[in-house]
Amino acid sequence: EYKAQHGNTLVPRKYDTNPQLGLWVQTQRREYFKNKMLSNCVLRLESIGFVWCVQRLIVDANWDAMFQLLLEYKDQHGNTLVPNKYVKNPKLGRWVHQQRNLHSKEQLSSHRVLRLESIGFVCFNCS
Repeated sequence: EYKAQHGNTLVPRKYDTNPQLGLWVQTQRREYFKNKMLSNCVLRLESIGFVWCVQRLIVDANWDAMFQLLLEYKDQHGNTLVPNKYVKNPKLGRWVHQQRNLHSKEQLSSHRVLRLESIGFVCFNCS
């Protein structure tokens, strides 16, 4: 019912409309991470798009938003060479610098590396 109305399974912990549902969802996530949930329950929840780690979802959404800003920068400037101290958007400059650092330390996921490489991202001192 919640998914049909909201298009996702991200029920807030304190869901005023149905507080019991919010608590139930929180309990499911906790039990999942403690490996105390039966596999058929996991599969049933996953079949409706249940999100186990909301924090990961937020991190990925933030990364995607910054990637979109990098695409816009590339459209305007013809490259992805955002200065570390980019005056128009300091956050983008820091993010690009961070991606280069993570890449050089091999701490950037292969999926993200591929996305960056697909737009001509330049990584200095990267192997």
